[in-house]
Amino acid sequence: MLKNKHSLPVLIIGQGLAGTILAHTLDQAGVPFYLVDAPKTFFTSSYAAGGIFNPVTGRKLEKSWLVDELFSYLFPFYTALEKTLSSSFFHPMPLFRPYANEEMKSWLLERKEGIDNEYLRWTDEGVWVEKAGWLDVDSLLRCSKSYFQTKNIYQEIAIHPATDLKISGDVVSFQKQTYACVIFCEGYHAQQNNPFFGHLNFLPAKGELMKISSLEPSQEYILNKNGFLLPLGNHEFKVGATYRWDDFSNQPSISAQLDLRNKLKSLGLNSYEEIEMSTGVRPATQDRRPLVGFHPHLPLAIFNGFGSKGVSLSPYFAHQWLAEWKAEGQINSEASIRRFYHLFST
Repeated sequence: MLKNKHSLPVLIIGQGLAGTILAHTLDQAGVPFYLVDAPKTFFTSSYAAGGIFNPVTGRKLEKSWLVDELFSYLFPFYTALEKTLSSSFFHPMPLFRPYANEEMKSWLLERKEGIDNEYLRWTDEGVWVEKAGWLDVDSLLRCSKSYFQTKNIYQEIAIHPATDLKISGDVVSFQKQTYACVIFCEGYHAQQNNPFFGHLNFLPAKGELMKISSLEPSQEYILNKNGFLLPLGNHEFKVGATYRWDDFSNQPSISAQLDLRNKLKSLGLNSYEEIEMSTGVRPATQDRRPLVGFHPHLPLAIFNGFGSKGVSLSPYFAHQWLAEWKAEGQINSEASIRRFYHLFST
């Protein structure tokens, strides 16, 4: 297997956010690869992502999981990638969380001393979160697609893993090319369509966003209160997001539209024009941890399950995936699919 790792390329299936970040990580490391992606009629979540990265989570303002490691890697990774792609898509921006009411303000202030305040700045009106921001995922994916096409390492085609991939020993063949490993980055589609990893603990969640234009809100920061208001420039904003676990269609719903209008009302925004709705299904998991690693018996791997935190999680875990592939380290045990090896038949 180690010999093949050094002499054969790897095949990445899926050019959503996860697959794109992994591909760039391999590209930077000089690892040969080929990337395939299904036509855009094959519904994906990445093009509808809010793209927010935020170092704190929940009403208790707790640090997000592995935030120090993630954010020390996140900023230089995306900054360097902008230079590689000669584009701008990484937008650090403060995030403001106004107190919901006086009761919540008192509740938080009573706990302030017990909270890790590294990323927080407290005011009378609310709490500012530093080192937050957003990634223009749509722009990143489009620029990356052009970059990979220019290098002749990209193809748009729908793959059916059970029939299109031929596994022989420690290699895989596809379209007369032999690969050392196939890496599945299919998002929530893996649960339905992947015979090798579909039995893992996926818990996909549909989300809907609204794009609006308005002269009222500030364009200098992200507003977060029972939802988010994300400035895109030119007085346009994304409003989000909704969660559903019983509908994975790619059609916007009236209920989500009403929900987002209510979020705008709670954010204090009254004058705006609705531009469009967008939908996506987050590749979330039951234990809220990614699915990263290698099949215990076959030359296959997975890079998936990042949920709504793909912008911050993907660069760090792409680095970890590569380190394990090169036998130079191991994937964090909470994210590694080793935690599910007991589910794989021998």
